[in-house]
Amino acid sequence: MASRTITVFGGTGTAGGGVVRALLRDGWTVRAVTRDETGDKAKAARALGAETVTADMEDRSALRRAIEAADAVYLSGASLQDRWDIGQAVQGIMVAETVREVGTGHFIYQSAQAAGSRGVLSVGSKRAVEERIAELRLDATILRPAWFMDNFLNYFPITQNDGTLTIAMALPTDVQLALICAEDIGRAAAAVLASPDNWRGREVDLVADVGSTAQMAAIVGELTDKPAVAVEVPMAAIEEHWPQGVDLYTWLATKPAENDTGALTALVGSPIDFRAWAEKHLAPTLRG
Repeated sequence: MASRTITVFGGTGTAGGGVVRALLRDGWTVRAVTRDETGDKAKAARALGAETVTADMEDRSALRRAIEAADAVYLSGASLQDRWDIGQAVQGIMVAETVREVGTGHFIYQSAQAAGSRGVLSVGSKRAVEERIAELRLDATILRPAWFMDNFLNYFPITQNDGTLTIAMALPTDVQLALICAEDIGRAAAAVLASPDNWRGREVDLVADVGSTAQMAAIVGELTDKPAVAVEVPMAAIEEHWPQGVDLYTWLATKPAENDTGALTALVGSPIDFRAWAEKHLAPTLRG
């Protein structure tokens, strides 16, 4: 069987990287779209076997070149660095419209669990992209992953002071968060593409586990045999250093956690829970 080709926007990012790895394992020819082909993340993608393509997400001709001749397109939402929510909405809509123009077979949009998020940074704009996909009547699947466990590897590193490990977030330590890791997002995307007729036109919540920062700290402590605590960062600190994020954290603190792992289980079999993920990705470093 001839190799199928997929264009992955965000393929050098956290979730998109998980998608690239999973699809390469499944035998896809993967085009990872990046803004910088000379960067370390692009080099890492090529080392795995992916092609890399440079494209300005607001240049329709560049998007067309990245998508042409692909059997499918996967869009992992634009970075918050791209003009904040305006950038996410504009770029996501432009990709969707280009998919329609080119006539690509299957479009997967990685959205978010965005219920009640109107006007909320990072997630609110994804609703606008979803609306445009519906208007265009694309042959699409919407994946809505939960909060990334992998955020602990970049945005929320666990700190260590006098032997105590600390998880610090601007959330009450007992608030339940729905969780997923990049590997499971990739496995889910690969499963959707392996049986596209079963998933076209569907909106799928991807949840692997649910836990509070206090519960996650307890797990990390057990795995490392070190004291570990969760700390709530005062909202005043967010207001001072990142005022754009106040609504996001307020929303996270009050939204009900989606706790249904059924859809992800149907796609991947056994989701990776936080304990298993932390054992592999956090414990080896934190034990030192």
